Formats: sequence, C-alpha cells, structure tokens
Amino acid sequence: MSAPPGELIAVRYTHVISVVVVVIVAIWHFGYDSMVLVRGWSRYEPAWAALAAWLVLSVVQLIGSTLLLRSALRGRAAQALTFVALLAGAVAVATYPKGQAISDLSWAANTVGWFGVLLLLQRPIHELVALLSCTVAMTVIALGVSGELDTPVSWARLITTSFTTAGIQLTFALLTRQLHHAAELATRAARAQADRMARQVAEETRHAERRRRYRYMRDRIAPLLRDLADGRAHPGHDAVRRSSAIEAARLRRLFAETEAAAHTLLHELRACADIAERRDVDVTFVCYGELPDVPVAVRRWLTEGPLLALASAEVSARVTVVAAAGEVTVSVVADAAAPGTLRTSGSTDTSVIFDEKENLLWLETRWRVPRPRSTSASSTITRW
Repeated sequence: MSAPPGELIAVRYTHVISVVVVVIVAIWHFGYDSMVLVRGWSRYEPAWAALAAWLVLSVVQLIGSTLLLRSALRGRAAQALTFVALLAGAVAVATYPKGQAISDLSWAANTVGWFGVLLLLQRPIHELVALLSCTVAMTVIALGVSGELDTPVSWARLITTSFTTAGIQLTFALLTRQLHHAAELATRAARAQADRMARQVAEETRHAERRRRYRYMRDRIAPLLRDLADGRAHPGHDAVRRSSAIEAARLRRLFAETEAAAHTLLHELRACADIAERRDVDVTFVCYGELPDVPVAVRRWLTEGPLLALASAEVSARVTVVAAAGEVTVSVVADAAAPGTLRTSGSTDTSVIFDEKENLLWLETRWRVPRPRSTSASSTITRW
C-alpha cells in the first residue's frame, strides 16, 4: 500500500538527503583519499598500515551507505561503525611522516569527519560534534608529537584546517536537519489540508443526503399526510392503508441506508419486511451465496419491487436473496395484489408474474455485478 501524499514528502526528502551524503562520502573516499594514498605511498610509515586503514574505512563506508539507504542504520550499528571508522582514522594518522599532519599527505581526519556525517545523519547532533572533536584532537596530537605546536603559524594552520573540514561538515549536517524539519512541516501541512478536505467532503455528502431525504418526505409522504389530515383519504380504505404501508416501508428503508450493518442489502430488506410483520404478515427470509458490495442506488432499485409486494401482502410472504454467477437476485412470493407498473433502472431487471387463481404475486429484481476493469500496466510501489 502506498503512503499518503504528505508522508511521501518527508520520505522523499529523507531519501534524497541520504543519497547526497552517500555520493559525497563515496567520491571523497574512493576518489580523493585513493589519489592521496597512491601519490604518497612511499612516504607513509608503514605503508601497509595506511592501506589497511583505507580498506577498513571502505568497508565501513559500504556497510553504512547500504544501511542508510535502506533506512536500517539504527543507533547501535551507527555508533559501532563510527567507532571503527575513528580507530581506522587514528591508525592512518599515525602513519603520516613527521611534520606532515597538515599537508598533502593527510587525509584520514577529514575522511572520518565525513564518515560521521554519513553514519550519524539520523542521530542526535551532539554525537557528530563529539566525533568531529575527536578528528581535530587526532590532528592536534599528531602536531604535538612532531613538535609543530610551538609557533603561531602552526596554530593558524590548525584553526584554518579545522574550520574548512569539521566546520563545513557540521554546517552540512545542520543544513540536512533543517531540510528534514522543513519536510516534516510540509508533511503536517499536507496532512492537515487532506483532513480539512476530507471533512469538507463528508459534510457536503451528509448535507446532500439530508436534502435528498427531505425531498423524498416532502414529495411522497407529505401529500399522504395532508390528505389524511384534510379528510380526503380515509384510514379505513384498503388503498389508503396500502399506500401508507408502502410509504412507511420506504421511510424505514431510508433510515436503514445509514445504519451500520454487515450486509446493507439484507438489512434494508429486513427493514421493509418489518413493516409487513407489524401487520401480522408471516415473512420468511432466505439468503444464498456471498453478497458483493451493492451501491446505494442499486439497492433502492433492487428493494423497490419487493417493498411493494411486502406492503401488499395479507397473510404470508417469502423473500429470497441469491448471489451467484455474477448476479444478485431478490425475489418475493406473497399473497398480494398485482402492483402497478414498476420503474426499473438500467442496472437492474425486474420480472413480475401474478397468478390470479391462487392470488399469488411473484416478483423478482436482478442486478448484474459489473466486472472490474483490467489495467494493462501494473503499478510499482517503491519502498524508500
């Protein structure tokens, strides 16, 4: 399942930042460090130790980059890899010729700093500050051992080098955190906007549904009630009683449409049958097969004919629902008078048979379940 649009913003920002850091560290170590190591190979003491440190850092870089791009660089793994990189850097610094701690041959301290940016990208900033301090300390110790800290020029070189290496790395790390923070703000803003739009759509839907129900009651039920109130319709007449039962069943079905139920079609049919049972009609309900999800408009058409039959039933009625072969069929057999012409939609078929000798009405509504549209191209979900 794909993530929401707001979350994708943060995921993509984080992934892009991770890729940029991995590329920078890879180019720096496999490009610049390799060139420096080859050029000064004969001057390192011993050279095999410098090469071993370079190889260890290469392994750390590959493991750390892989874990970072897979979002699997957890706390302990990041700290362990950082410690290994710091030890390898210390070994490489120890192989520098005397007086070359800040020169064209020195590469390890700066590289370990970039490794810290990669490995501690998702860790608290104080851990990176501690690592960068260690890299500066390695250079200071190397200068002190060689006796180069006695002159102001050496201190100036140390401060300048530290600013252009550890300072840039710390600034880069702070910048990535600001970008991540901006992505989080964008995510929250997108999520809030999506929530507002969802609430607005829900309110508009509820308002439209209320207006539909009001129009239904105004157009169908209000005239019947006015006729009863004005005396133009008498409750004792069979036609009036049948019309009242029909409208009561429709109103009960209208309420049932918004009620939570496992099978909405069955729930609405039972609501229609409830009106008949209140008139002491014996209603039998049978269902076969697994019902698909039936849209509201189709449910109204499927239940309209059975509703008329149940409202006209006098003694007994049998309701049968069958879901099979891509169709949903609702049929009613009742001792009722033949209803008038039934309106049908393009999505349902209605059949009516009336046996005048037995005074039995058989009514069936059928809906063909539409087939899902097949897509030629498959969608790809990328996991960041």
